Amino acid sequence: MVAVLLLGATLGGWWAMRARVLSAAEQGFARDADALVAEAEARLARFADIERGAAGLVRLAGKVPTSDWESYVDSLGLARAFPGFTSLSVAWRIPDASRHQLDPWVSGAVGEYFDIRPAGVRSLYLPVVRVAPAPADLSRVLGFDLLSDPVRRVAAEYAWRTGDMALSAHTAVRGDAGGGPAFSLIMPVYATPDVPSSDAMREAVALGVISADFHADAFLEALLAGRGRLLAVQLYDSRDTDPAERLAVRGVDESGALFATDRQLHVGGHAWYWRLASTPAYEATIPWWQAHAVGAVGATLSGVLVVLVGLLGRARRGARQRVAQMTEALREKDQRLRLALEGAQEGWWDWDPVRGGMLASDRALQILRVVERLPASQLLALWRSRLYPQDRALVEAAIAQHIDFNAPLDMRCRIVLPDGVMRWVRVRGKARRDASGAVLGVAGFIADITDEQLAAQAQARLAARHAGALAALPDLLFEFDEDGRYVGYHAGNEGDLAAPPEAFLGKRSAEVLPAAVARALDQACKKVITHGGVERIEYELNTPNGAAQSFEGRVVRVDTGGFLCIVRNLTDLKRAEHELTRHRDNLADLVAEQTMDLLLAKDAADRANRGKSEFLGTLSHELRTPLHAILSFAEMGQSAEATEARRTHCLQRIEHSGKRLLGMVSDLLAVARSESLHGKLALAPVDWATVCRDVVGECEALAHAKDMRLYLSVAERLCPVRADGLRLEQVVMNLVTNAIKFSPVGSEVHLRLAAHPGVRLPSAPEHDEVMALDVIDHGIGLPEEGAERLFEAFVRGHADVPDAPPGSGLGLSICRQFVEAFGGRIEAFNGDEGGAVFRVQLPCATVAATEARP
Repeated sequence: MVAVLLLGATLGGWWAMRARVLSAAEQGFARDADALVAEAEARLARFADIERGAAGLVRLAGKVPTSDWESYVDSLGLARAFPGFTSLSVAWRIPDASRHQLDPWVSGAVGEYFDIRPAGVRSLYLPVVRVAPAPADLSRVLGFDLLSDPVRRVAAEYAWRTGDMALSAHTAVRGDAGGGPAFSLIMPVYATPDVPSSDAMREAVALGVISADFHADAFLEALLAGRGRLLAVQLYDSRDTDPAERLAVRGVDESGALFATDRQLHVGGHAWYWRLASTPAYEATIPWWQAHAVGAVGATLSGVLVVLVGLLGRARRGARQRVAQMTEALREKDQRLRLALEGAQEGWWDWDPVRGGMLASDRALQILRVVERLPASQLLALWRSRLYPQDRALVEAAIAQHIDFNAPLDMRCRIVLPDGVMRWVRVRGKARRDASGAVLGVAGFIADITDEQLAAQAQARLAARHAGALAALPDLLFEFDEDGRYVGYHAGNEGDLAAPPEAFLGKRSAEVLPAAVARALDQACKKVITHGGVERIEYELNTPNGAAQSFEGRVVRVDTGGFLCIVRNLTDLKRAEHELTRHRDNLADLVAEQTMDLLLAKDAADRANRGKSEFLGTLSHELRTPLHAILSFAEMGQSAEATEARRTHCLQRIEHSGKRLLGMVSDLLAVARSESLHGKLALAPVDWATVCRDVVGECEALAHAKDMRLYLSVAERLCPVRADGLRLEQVVMNLVTNAIKFSPVGSEVHLRLAAHPGVRLPSAPEHDEVMALDVIDHGIGLPEEGAERLFEAFVRGHADVPDAPPGSGLGLSICRQFVEAFGGRIEAFNGDEGGAVFRVQLPCATVAATEARP
């Protein structure tokens, strides 16, 4: 029986040791796989930093000469630092209307000009204009439109949208007809040092991209250094294992491999999929000898013990039984402790403050990245050196609080590993004390909680982004449960709510809304349940002040249960539509009433009629465009196949079109107000220079979007002018924005303000000194039919030019009415160096009293 038990214990020990060796080998394989993927991610991140530097160089230096670009790329030594690297190129973002800008870039690159390839007319091009190191056949690379390659186009659009590096899918190196699979790293180049915060700004200031090509096989081979060379690796561009989707392969597909695993790497808006397996050479490194040694030692000891048992006889049987029992209990306790620690991924430590040393388990040493065994005194110093400098004081304070006041010792801190990587650990412990309460030592556990900490931080950032997005939402948002009860709401301003939250939360719609509105909302929820998509309802409610308000509600089903309803106030939009209709009817009445006067001035009537027709045609076209956009995006958002991101995009486009429509209606109402001034303008002395500075400050962002500069020149001797301050600012603002709109990108707009003696205005013949403001641009100039017509209502300059900026032709008419009401004069003429000059002359204010002028 003793022999059988000892043989069984030996086999059990051998099997346990073998399982332990196999588990450790499998963990080592997983770490090798993780290290390989992490090294790939780190190399891509390091190259992204190099591309950011190149993007900064292009942004600061502008059009870099070919020789300078080649010298810059050679100085980086990219081929040595990043095996697989082929070339680093600059691609310039060129709309179809600006294709002539390609010539200054490529001039002299290959000794002759060339066009964008492949041929064809596209709205946007991204041709390669600089490349280094230069390939053998440079003509196959320079001028190549990256947007013509669907793979590179997806990566370029992601880079512009996010402002960060983009990783392309499976592609080939340009100019390398016989090369293997490759990939590209694309970094956006903006005209501003910082990445713009909005999509519109990023679209406006995007200059191009920095593109780098890599051979996938060479890139993978460089990663497989050291232990990684014993792994079989297959790198795919998708989850599909089709060889056509494989980027690179190292080794063969080990179908009978002992270890195999899959990994994913998400970087630059793209994902790589790794299939890793152990090779026979890798499996040969597993220390099976440890299990065999345990078996051999166990067998030897078993034989010795059997001999001793036979010699001792029955007199020693009781002792042998007690020893066996104690051994088994100790083994079980040790195994339970070991399994518990392995399951919790924790290591133990024991600090002896009297001797000044510390002991630690293998797992604790592994967390601290201690390769070799150290004496107890050195291990304590190493633990202190691993602590993050800013956390050392907190750790020492926590230990002091535990020792002095018996406070719980459970803390989270950061450690810095030898390779510079920072990790989060959780340290728990308990002090050992003697009968008098003196501390004999402190023992506890340590665990790596980096993944848990990072996940918590990511969750906090995600919650903050969601809260920020809701805070920026101008509409009302209501959440219903399955029974139609209000369970939540969002309102940027709670004053927009028709009732306080406590009046509707927890209640159904029929309890808080009028019967017709509640019935429409319930029917919309039922339709969403049956058909999916988005249901739209319109209704009217009385606000707390008694005024009727028009609302639009959109109901959508929530996957987790219940419904969401987004409510928008349409009162202002409907009022604007009504005002537009009324104004149109008034225009028709006025035309009918003034028929006799128009017959007396036929030529003027014909011009006005043509201007009105052009205005109505332009206005109807401009109004129809945003209305079509609103209806189209509303239909797209209601589609059952639309994703949440797609619906959010549709809502944003609807809001943008609505604001554009509201701006057009506001221009029309401004004309109506300016033409019907039956009251009086409050004319008072105004500092015209201050007005000009305010306008220039407000227009800086608009000019910067077109890469333009605004210059204001103010004479030393000035006098205040007699005007209405707000309307004078409107006049200057209209002239400056017109100059920016009709000027080319990269030009300048000058404002000159000075006093002109010896000039008299009809409104002030007794004074011969006036203030004059000249707004000078370098745009397309004035139309051939003359500048006087520009100040008539409904007339637009260069309306027949295809690329002319849109507008209603009302701004200059408003300006002339205000200037003449101030007693001044406004005129326009072509500049000597091209462009247009708009001059406004106003009389100087001789007294500080307010004067009223009808």
